[in-house]
Amino acid sequence: MRRTLVLLVLLAPGLLGLAAPAPGAVATTAASAPGLERCFAETGKCIRGLFYAYWLENGALERQGYPLTDEFDETDPASGQTHRAQYFERARFEYHQELVNTPYVVLLGALGRQEFAAHYPQGRPPTNTTGEACFAQTGRCIAGAFRDYWERTGGLEQHGYPLSDEFTERSRSDDKDYTVQYFERARFEYHPEFAGTPAAVLLGLIGAQQFAARYPHGQPTAQTGPAINVWAATTGAISPALADIPPRVYVPDELRGDIAVIDPQTFQIVDRYPSGKTAHHVGPGPDFSKLYVNNMGSNTLLEIDARSGKPTRTIAAAVPYNLYFTTDGSKAIVAAEPNNRLDFYDPVSWQLIKSLPMGCSGVDHLDMSADGRYLLVSCEFDGQVIKVDTVRMAVVGRVALGGLPVDVKLSPDGSVFYIANQGRHGVSIVDPIAMREIGFLPTGQGAHGMAISRDTRSLYVTNRLAGTISVIDFATGTIGATWYIGGSPDMVQVSPDGTQLWTSGRFNGAVYVVDTGSGQLIQAIRTGTAPHGLAYFPQPGRISIGHNGVYR
Repeated sequence: MRRTLVLLVLLAPGLLGLAAPAPGAVATTAASAPGLERCFAETGKCIRGLFYAYWLENGALERQGYPLTDEFDETDPASGQTHRAQYFERARFEYHQELVNTPYVVLLGALGRQEFAAHYPQGRPPTNTTGEACFAQTGRCIAGAFRDYWERTGGLEQHGYPLSDEFTERSRSDDKDYTVQYFERARFEYHPEFAGTPAAVLLGLIGAQQFAARYPHGQPTAQTGPAINVWAATTGAISPALADIPPRVYVPDELRGDIAVIDPQTFQIVDRYPSGKTAHHVGPGPDFSKLYVNNMGSNTLLEIDARSGKPTRTIAAAVPYNLYFTTDGSKAIVAAEPNNRLDFYDPVSWQLIKSLPMGCSGVDHLDMSADGRYLLVSCEFDGQVIKVDTVRMAVVGRVALGGLPVDVKLSPDGSVFYIANQGRHGVSIVDPIAMREIGFLPTGQGAHGMAISRDTRSLYVTNRLAGTISVIDFATGTIGATWYIGGSPDMVQVSPDGTQLWTSGRFNGAVYVVDTGSGQLIQAIRTGTAPHGLAYFPQPGRISIGHNGVYR
């Protein structure tokens, strides 16, 4: 950001009276954006999106087996709820929209429970009440090789509680007798022919058996549309708890070190107060009661009361360029750009939990995965993007994109990340599992900030050097339009009703308001010298991830 400031000022259109194109749409070319997918000749079926990610991270062929079906909508006879599902040889995967942005957005169906009930409606008598690990929830125990396998391969989350003790059962697959034990989501089988090897315990083919029993004539109609939407909560109304707060746009000024507060209904500045040196971004905390301004030059966060709109205190934090929060609200994450690290804080006490060096230059912007278990963060000055485990607070992957990667956004279906690159003048599409670029969209010179449209169908991308805003269609992976507005559009927000874009003119001392229907500039509001990461507050959404107001 800072290293290229002078050069970008000189190159930004409209600053020196250079000729600029007339307002309106600018023709662009676009490439299709591939998604995550793996297909298997053995069954003629494919795994896509978060199901593919879950399959890879949870044992793949060994524990889940080959896919037997496409994705389709299935109603659970027990709960009456309908979920997008896919059957595998040993499991059934389910998407849960109600658990989006938690670790449980993909769950395994309770096939072990269903299979056990079908074959043993009266249950099985206890045979082992003194096992090594017993569970009051079901009155059953696990021991020996089965316990070792259960603990080693995901435990309760992956397999569920034991429903039976060990007993001998004739396999419906090969007509041989095996020692088995049923769990809520699996059937363990002991294979003595593989004793002493990792294959001594195998999972039964209950996915195949349950699918054949329930769908003797084949699967229902395949569904190819998105199963979940990580941004779904942003499509509705503002929470009633926040609806009475007057709307305001908070604009930090990087060079002035203050905050201009705009009434978006009148486009007038209604307040201004000092913030601190090199104020970069402002955004709400996880409970929406406060906003935080990142003062990198002062080593502070300025806390603002969300209802009064007034500062309340400053919090010490080393060189905060950006501030984010995990999806469960348990950690605040400061992008300490000059120190090339992420600093994890307790968001209540603001005590430092851990400083994590990134091994890159210019730690910058980030976004969270659909389950909140990891994030991708851009390193602007050396072209890398880093994957970080948010639970262990550890680097777990990286990819070199080149150029100058800046803003990061997760796709609505949670499968890929979009990363604006102001050095390559477009947006990379990154597979977060393989950590590789799988697509690139050339949006315009200096691609920089991004925001999700209110209907979550589009991604707005500011092209800071071109003075344009591009609109990417998530469904087709193409650029639907590019609007010329002039100046130097930087960070961007969508109004609560979705009809306006608010973007800071980083090198023009103004905030631009753009009509999302026509792409026309509605208003340019002079705010100071170098407005940066502005926040329109309040907004629809259930949680705040921070930055300049990223909600889910």
